[in-house]
Amino acid sequence: MTTTNCRKFKGEIENYLVNGQNNIDSKTNNLFCSLKLKTWLCRTNIVKKDGYHASHVLFVLILLPLLRIKTVKGFCEKHWEQWSKSKKDTFYRFKQNASYRWRSFMYKVNVHIFKTLELDKTPQEERYFVIDDTILQKLGRKIENVSFLYDHNLGRSVLGFCIVTLGLFTANGFYPIDFAYRFGKKRHPKSPEENIGDPRSISGQRSFEAKHCTKLELALMMIQKAINCGIVPGYVLFDSWYAWPVLINGIREINKSIHVICRLKDGNLRYEYKGNKYTLSELYQKVKKGFKKDVRTGLLLMRVTVKLPKSDDEAVIVFSKGYCEPEINTTKGKKKEKELKWVAFFSTNTSIHSSTIIKKYIKRWPIEVCFKECKQLLDLGKDQSNNFNAQIFATTASFLRHNLLSFLNETENYSTLGSLFEHLADDSAVITYAHRLWDFFQGLFRVSFSKIFQLFKIEDDFQSYVDALTEALTGSTPFQGCET
Repeated sequence: MTTTNCRKFKGEIENYLVNGQNNIDSKTNNLFCSLKLKTWLCRTNIVKKDGYHASHVLFVLILLPLLRIKTVKGFCEKHWEQWSKSKKDTFYRFKQNASYRWRSFMYKVNVHIFKTLELDKTPQEERYFVIDDTILQKLGRKIENVSFLYDHNLGRSVLGFCIVTLGLFTANGFYPIDFAYRFGKKRHPKSPEENIGDPRSISGQRSFEAKHCTKLELALMMIQKAINCGIVPGYVLFDSWYAWPVLINGIREINKSIHVICRLKDGNLRYEYKGNKYTLSELYQKVKKGFKKDVRTGLLLMRVTVKLPKSDDEAVIVFSKGYCEPEINTTKGKKKEKELKWVAFFSTNTSIHSSTIIKKYIKRWPIEVCFKECKQLLDLGKDQSNNFNAQIFATTASFLRHNLLSFLNETENYSTLGSLFEHLADDSAVITYAHRLWDFFQGLFRVSFSKIFQLFKIEDDFQSYVDALTEALTGSTPFQGCET
């Protein structure tokens, strides 16, 4: 008795899948292709000599939070061969590779995104650099270069890393464009010795700057790097911690067209006002009788013109009563801070209105939202790898996910980035369910073929037909990496 040729049978299935509508579509895969991530990986020398392409491995690692998977091991244990047949060692070696230039890769991807969004058509005064830092808490004592750092949100010291982040805010949204690690001086007694590399090498640059550079030096370095890559803002925004003359004057020396707006803190720093030098509180006492209500903001404002130390340029200090900053991160059990009677804002641009200074400063808050979303949704700080290079990759991957989602949100028009994330995660859940459904039918086909072959006395191996079905469906799944 003759049977259908296996190759012909397989070809018919492939034609059906090609001609039919594949209802499982990967937006992330299309995004990888449109932004040319494979090209930027090659140009920054992030390549693999053998095995799977670097873009394929990166694609899977970027997708993990969307698949609700926390670790590489969790992904490999599910045996999703139709997405990737790579084993966990492939992913671990990729994450720990010390020669990969992730900073250069991030800049190339971001520059491509900004060109696509036509950022050059946005006026310079409507582009804002935002500087801030956050703590990435870690549980593992044996993580390379981990140290104790004070977390202001928790009000205590925690084991982890501090990352100083530079972001760009425009009408198109907020995009982290660079970050730098910062180590603390106190270490856990059971932690391994510090491994600080040579700053002249790619592998040692990150750890060297984290050990020997201050947060102000790291911020200034990242601003200079971004401007060299062609990303020029109109303003640089930061909170009171970074409000030091060395940073403000350093930014102005890089480019006079870039202005600084920040909040000030009361301390020993003295500002020159009408020939005399005052601390911030002394200056407030000097001018506190001149407050007037501003119609635009509803706040009581007082404006003075001063000079910073080691600078001949004039700047503006705006004192405000009634200003209240929103709470991004609320910690249960934390003592509520006492409301200040007045706050002060600083601007190197003396030609803008006092209320405009405050409104521009508020544009700093998207970086706080970015930290919160990246930590809650995009696995920022969740990687517990002992290797420091793996920690660098994990942070890069989190910010890359944020930028890809922000870019995708420009076309999807979701209200928040979290809404878009939930939508993509639901799509991934459908694909996961489809895979489980195929496993069920695969078992059903085996039983059916076995009974049919036994009933008609067909002397052939029915497993070849099941394999043909499996191979055809596997080749049609969208999760093959950006080179599909």
